[in-house]
Amino acid sequence: MRMQSLPLQVLGAVGSGAFGALFLFTGIGKATDISRFASDIAAYRLLPLDAAFPAAYGIIAVETALGVWLFSGFAAFLAGVISALLLLVFATAMGINVWRGRTHLACGCIPGIDARLSWNSVFRNVALALLVFLVGLCGQPGSFFLCVEGLLVGVTMLLLSVATVSLLKREARI
Repeated sequence: MRMQSLPLQVLGAVGSGAFGALFLFTGIGKATDISRFASDIAAYRLLPLDAAFPAAYGIIAVETALGVWLFSGFAAFLAGVISALLLLVFATAMGINVWRGRTHLACGCIPGIDARLSWNSVFRNVALALLVFLVGLCGQPGSFFLCVEGLLVGVTMLLLSVATVSLLKREARI
């Protein structure tokens, strides 16, 4: 496999850091309130009711593992493909419910952010799937220090995004 240019590798490292943080944050966040997350899954009415808790545990395990995998930079392309597929599964589940007119449901995406289903949430997941796939194509830098810097920048970007969304929602309520 040919080596990617340094700018693409740095973009890959930053993207892996951001998406790794996203998946790790959501996986751990959902694990802290498994009952609520299982309830969100059951509300989608795509699985039998008895499957809500096993599905919740499975999704939490997969998201957490993907977060660690993306952080590691190992097999970046495969990590990007699997992450993109998971996001497309989520987009499909959301899209089915939006198409059914069930937009009152909680997205269940990021713990602590009370987002409802909409076509915007579907398209956001599709866009994120495309981005994480592209991150996998970028590869990782050969330098350990650039990998760490990319990871820290990615984590910082995610934390700033979550903080911005939280602050904007608070302002809207005031």
